[in-house]
Amino acid sequence: MQKTRLKILLTKELHGSWGIVMLAVGIIAGVVLGLALRINYFGSVWWLVLVAIIFFIMFVNPKLISVGSMLIAGMILAFFRVATDLSGGNYIQNLTGEAIIVTGAVSGDPVTDESSTTLKLTNLSFGPDCDIWASTEPEPTFNPPPSSICHSGSGQLYVSLSRHEEISRGDRLILQGELLGGFGTYAGYLYRPKIIKLARPTPGDWVLNIRNWFAERIRRLIGAPEVDLGLSYLLGMKTGLPDDLSSNLRTVGLVHIVVASGAHLSILVEIAKKLFGKISRMTGLLAASLFIFFFMSMVGWTPSILRAGIMAFLTLLAGFTGRKIAPWRIILLVAAGTLLISPMFVIDLGWLLSFASFTGIMILGPKFTHFFYGSRPPGFIGSTILTTVAATIMTLPIVIYYYGQISLISVVANLLILPTLPYAMGLTFLTGAIADIPIVNIIISWLATKLLDFHIATVNFFSNLSQFLFTTDPYNPWVFALYAIVIIGLLIEKVVKLKQVNNIGAKLCQDTANGPPPSVKKPS
Repeated sequence: MQKTRLKILLTKELHGSWGIVMLAVGIIAGVVLGLALRINYFGSVWWLVLVAIIFFIMFVNPKLISVGSMLIAGMILAFFRVATDLSGGNYIQNLTGEAIIVTGAVSGDPVTDESSTTLKLTNLSFGPDCDIWASTEPEPTFNPPPSSICHSGSGQLYVSLSRHEEISRGDRLILQGELLGGFGTYAGYLYRPKIIKLARPTPGDWVLNIRNWFAERIRRLIGAPEVDLGLSYLLGMKTGLPDDLSSNLRTVGLVHIVVASGAHLSILVEIAKKLFGKISRMTGLLAASLFIFFFMSMVGWTPSILRAGIMAFLTLLAGFTGRKIAPWRIILLVAAGTLLISPMFVIDLGWLLSFASFTGIMILGPKFTHFFYGSRPPGFIGSTILTTVAATIMTLPIVIYYYGQISLISVVANLLILPTLPYAMGLTFLTGAIADIPIVNIIISWLATKLLDFHIATVNFFSNLSQFLFTTDPYNPWVFALYAIVIIGLLIEKVVKLKQVNNIGAKLCQDTANGPPPSVKKPS
């Protein structure tokens, strides 16, 4: 009898979407295990063939057993992707302590302060004969001479140079120096290497050129440090932020507001939908999609902006087609997709903060709203408070883990700044848009300066309240045990809801068994 029940359970037909969800769960679990255990023996393409076979079986026969096997397929796919990165990273790690010549491309915006410029170097090639950019073509092909000694390595290097403001995103560098051990997501570290060559593709990144041109228009009218904060909001340019302001943002738990992500994209998407959605729904969708792509191109394809862009587009598409996708499904799918792009995203601070805040807003936010308001919609202030608290709870363990400190009243700082963030972005944008219009440009830039100055004053004020500052040792994994409280609370809420549903069902069955109420006449 038990075997029959087990057979029925295993052969129960499910919707194919559950297979995709299980694949995503497997990818996330596989990336974590693969990096933690450094699993690098899944590098053969035959493993991809096995994944394709499992996917085909699930697609033509979506039973419970085949859907469950997608979990294994996801883990195999993740192990394959991790093995690809580890194989290149191992080569780089073997060069630790040696004098090297490395060729690579600058990824993201370099960070320049008073004494140094730091950057990420990707698309790495090691050797004296790797000058693959000698050609004048905009995008030359990696094709070194057969006699040259040139080795490629996956991963990225962290490079610290003497102050050098001419380097920008997308530049090609040839560096010479001693390779030091890597840390975090970096396979190696170069401290003050010699720049052998700096090349910039022609005509270059046109989106980056537009961004820099627009930023200069804003800088003409807004002074520092307000303009640096405004540009970090609007264009994701964190290079100019003063060190003390960056430190204070971390202290009060507001570092996520200068990480260009979902909050910034949602503002742009809403603007596009309001402006172009009046023409037609399709026009609104296309305009919002173009806004997303253009903003991602300007900011750079960072982990946090990749997450936000993909999630924003999926949400737009679901709204356009009239289909409602559960938030937890979107979170799992986008997390798995971005980890396949780069498994190292799983330990990237921007990626983690972006997902944590979005999870808090989409999962915890509605729970808090229902608890305090029931079926009534909350007002603007109530909604802002609840979503801010939800996002803060989910990002709290990550901030404590990386920085070892957090202000216990960071929620108050969030409540003062987040509601005015769209206006700060809007005024900063208008400052650049009307920079050439006399008088009006002065008024708009003055308003932008005052609002940004309010943000800076708020951050500095709360960071100086040392009595509310909680400090601990950074990189303590036990802080993630705080998530256990959230998980237990969600499980209790689920159990209570199921119990209420069962009680209602039992009452309906009892009423049916007792017959219709006295006021209802039985049919003859």
